[in-house]
Amino acid sequence: MKNITKIICFGILISLCGCGMGEWDITLYEQKIEGTSKAIYDYDAWGGRDSHISGYAILDTSDVFTIPKITKLSFYQLADIPNKNVIKTIARESMPYEQQKSLAMNFLPVKTEELISNEIKVQTTYYQIKGFKERSRGYYQYEFESFKETRDSLHFYNLNDVVSKVKPPHIDTLSVKKGNVIIRQWENKKIIEIQIQNLIFSTDGTDEIISNKTYRLTPKTETKSDQFSDYGIYKEKKYCG
Repeated sequence: MKNITKIICFGILISLCGCGMGEWDITLYEQKIEGTSKAIYDYDAWGGRDSHISGYAILDTSDVFTIPKITKLSFYQLADIPNKNVIKTIARESMPYEQQKSLAMNFLPVKTEELISNEIKVQTTYYQIKGFKERSRGYYQYEFESFKETRDSLHFYNLNDVVSKVKPPHIDTLSVKKGNVIIRQWENKKIIEIQIQNLIFSTDGTDEIISNKTYRLTPKTETKSDQFSDYGIYKEKKYCG
């Protein structure tokens, strides 16, 4: 009987390790929060038996990021650059597809929720998923020659479209909001790619979503991530948990 009990316990332990208690393969991006030692992390983690979790979390930059340590934040993307007082985010209202089809298109907020995570207020505004998808059309890939960063924006110059196969169009300048900017990089900080969700709201106080276009940018010449600030920008971080 004792041997049977040991076998059962061993089996349970193996099962638990396969469901998230063992090692995790994590892709991690860090965006520092101005005025505090904390950062917001965008993570994508795979564990044993194809366990998969992803999302956002707030953690002090002096702490080691580990899955058991974090509290998952289930928003969709940032609404603005995070600060020590509040992190404004957006999410899509969840509903069955059949119910979505019967609704009139709506681009305005439907509700707002607040919570405290690691001593920072997180404010999430929800939008109708049907309207959000409609305003999120647009995908572009460019190579850029140079850039300039301001407090709230990034400006890229001399861009060539790398998707079109015949006579790729050229644009002189692309300006995007900071916040939903992700820099993928090698260990030497050389940039692989910059991924951007350029979320634009109306300026009439209604917070209507005007557009949410996706950009994937690559530098024409070697560019390092430390040429960009740590605020309003996620930078790929080596996972050491």
